[in-house]
Amino acid sequence: MGERTVCHLNIIGFKTAVAAVKDKSLRGRPYVIAGGGGGRSLALCCSPEAIRQGLSPGMALAAAERQVKDLTVLEPDPRAYEAMNRELEALASRYAPVWENDNGGNLYLDITGTTGIFGPPVDCSSRVLKDILGKTEIKPSAAVASNKLVSKVATRAIRPVGLIQVQAGIEAEFFDHQDIRILPGMGPGLLRTATVTGIREIGEIARLSDSEVVALFGKKGPLLRNMALGIDNTCVEGGARRIKSQADFKEDTIEEIAIKGAIRALAESGGLKMRNEKLGMKSVRLGVLYSDGVMLQGFRKTKGLFVLDKEIIAACYAILEKQITRRIRIRSIGLSFEELQPLSYQPDLFEPEEEITNRNLQKAIDKIQNRYGAGKITRALVLAASAMQGGQASYAN
Repeated sequence: MGERTVCHLNIIGFKTAVAAVKDKSLRGRPYVIAGGGGGRSLALCCSPEAIRQGLSPGMALAAAERQVKDLTVLEPDPRAYEAMNRELEALASRYAPVWENDNGGNLYLDITGTTGIFGPPVDCSSRVLKDILGKTEIKPSAAVASNKLVSKVATRAIRPVGLIQVQAGIEAEFFDHQDIRILPGMGPGLLRTATVTGIREIGEIARLSDSEVVALFGKKGPLLRNMALGIDNTCVEGGARRIKSQADFKEDTIEEIAIKGAIRALAESGGLKMRNEKLGMKSVRLGVLYSDGVMLQGFRKTKGLFVLDKEIIAACYAILEKQITRRIRIRSIGLSFEELQPLSYQPDLFEPEEEITNRNLQKAIDKIQNRYGAGKITRALVLAASAMQGGQASYAN
């Protein structure tokens, strides 16, 4: 099969890029993606022209509007981002048997062994870029390398657009004089340490001794040094199918009944679809979009499988209580069923009676839902939540 080959696609300013595809009049103008107006709102993503005029993600919206007088402010559009991600994944699947998408404008394609079909890695990557531009009108930067880490650093080095290949064996040489700020994992704390010690380039970290790297960066120092040498053994995670759904509130809300009712509704609809396909899931992801444009996500994993609505809802509530704790109004909620696996019960001889009862009850509910339509049987909390929104909360799979 030959040496491993990874192509990384990096769409700088993913959200603003999607906005420009939807509204071509935005091109060449300064605009940002942000939440509602007000001094506490932040610019979450900036257009190229806005960046050229001195704006940056994380900047207070009020300050951005003072600095750029003709600034256009757009609200986040999760549905458009989701649609674009599905389009990008469809294109990636044409060229790579295994691909990974972080849903924020970063895709990794494992194109190992595809030379006989699509030509050398650079040619294959060039074809991918051409297809993306033709189908979506978006121009990513792309890099070909022997692993995910090197390919990601390479796209950051050439962004916003372009194509580069880092040959296997010269990873450390390529990293040597690159700015440490483009090395993944260099957060504010590590960057402060590097600044104090005068470290500016990735190669300076790579040349530190064992004692030096631990003294400067702590117990994670050796890992950081390996990264600075271009060493990365992580695999491109397969583009496994997910079941995703979203609830958009008519009015932003902070009411617990409305929020938990929406989560229950999503869990019920997604759970029914999952079980109808004879699947269970290893993990569930809950995402919340706040009225100021900030999005938080939480993740819950199980040793077995989440199958019943009761299990799914309990996991989502645990995420909500422990990981999504901002006391700000919520605009929409998204639920993602991940790591789906074929469902096959192997009951224990001493399985608790309650578990058998719960499973049989779920089967009965599913049977009614499939016969008369989803939502014909639901919990009172879901109905109460819908009533609070005037029956206007919208749900989409």
